[in-house]
Amino acid sequence: MNAMPSAIPPRRRCRGASLPLVTGLGLVLVVVGSGLLATSGAGRTEAVRRQQALQCFWGAESALALVRCRLFGDPAYRAAPSPVTVTGRWVVGEATVTVSANVYTVQARGTNPASRLSRRVRQQFRVQRYDYWDDFALLVGGQGLDLAQSVAIYGDVYSIGSVRMSQSAAIFETLYCLGSLQMSQSAAIYDQAFIGGSINLGGSSVIYGGSYPFSSPANPYYAVQPEVPTFDWTWYESLLAQAAVQDSGLDFNNNVDLSNQVRFVRGSAALRQMKSLTSTPPGGVLVVRDMFEIQQQCWIGPGVTVVCGDRFWMGQNTQVHSNAIIYARNRIEMKQSGIVATGASLVTPGTIDMKQAAQATGFVYAGTLLDLSQGIQIRGLCYAGQRALLSQSVTISYAPSALPFTLPPGLQTNQAVVITPSDWREL
Repeated sequence: MNAMPSAIPPRRRCRGASLPLVTGLGLVLVVVGSGLLATSGAGRTEAVRRQQALQCFWGAESALALVRCRLFGDPAYRAAPSPVTVTGRWVVGEATVTVSANVYTVQARGTNPASRLSRRVRQQFRVQRYDYWDDFALLVGGQGLDLAQSVAIYGDVYSIGSVRMSQSAAIFETLYCLGSLQMSQSAAIYDQAFIGGSINLGGSSVIYGGSYPFSSPANPYYAVQPEVPTFDWTWYESLLAQAAVQDSGLDFNNNVDLSNQVRFVRGSAALRQMKSLTSTPPGGVLVVRDMFEIQQQCWIGPGVTVVCGDRFWMGQNTQVHSNAIIYARNRIEMKQSGIVATGASLVTPGTIDMKQAAQATGFVYAGTLLDLSQGIQIRGLCYAGQRALLSQSVTISYAPSALPFTLPPGLQTNQAVVITPSDWREL
């Protein structure tokens, strides 16, 4: 028998069928990889742009902050604000300022020079300027302050020297003292006390708001301290030099009207028996080489300035009216219910001595000593260049409405500034 031929497997017809699958899968991987790379690059680019935009924002804010700093600390810049520029490593900040009354509008821009990205912000600042330190009733120099026998001060007190309080003396606001504090016999401070030296409390004395070091961060005047301002007395002394050689021949036995002129007395003078010293219109100046007295219900009218080379004395229900200025080279004395009206100024390089129920409403400045006792009342603001002695029912109340409309000539003040920001927006 013939052998059967062996079986030959048929030729496979699907050879190479996996190639398209592999190629497709590779193509998908290429597309996905390219997409991932593109997405990663776009994300990185976006992150860089966000960082640059943030740098631009803080560049604008830096320029804005520089303007605010200059508005606070530079009176010349407040008077004529100019553009400012802040240059950083990656960004430049620029700001321009426009002024309307006491409102300063600042437009600031931060720019990245490389990418030319920029962001802009706008803010307004209301600037309020004070020629007096806000809320201070009394400021005292290096020899300090003595309070005794029911003295009451309604307002903040600042003393370069030490403060001594006794016999129910009270400060109803905050005490700022670079020296030491000694309290006894039921003395009281009703708010806080910031003290640079030692504190000694005895005899039921108390500080209700607590005592702290003057360097405490809670002290708003630690960095920029109030100062007892100084006077330039040149204007007063130049007038007194003329009074040594000139005399206007005024008759003080009658009422005197200065008629808005400067009048001189070569010697001393006095108003007696219900006489008046006035100026029509206001603005007259009386210059007395030596001493000037007003007695027995006499009065000095509004807007009158009196300059004395020695002493000014007033007593027995006498009055000084609003916006008057009294200057005495050595001493100002008020006794027996003398009254100084709202907005008036008492200024001297020497001593102010007030006794026996005298009252003053305005600005009181003693370059050396402020000595008040026996029922004295003062509303306004008091300065004592070296020392203040207060006793026997003295009351001092801070009253900004009682202060003069214009400062006495020659007063060198520390101008306090309050800046209120408003209307911040990104443009």
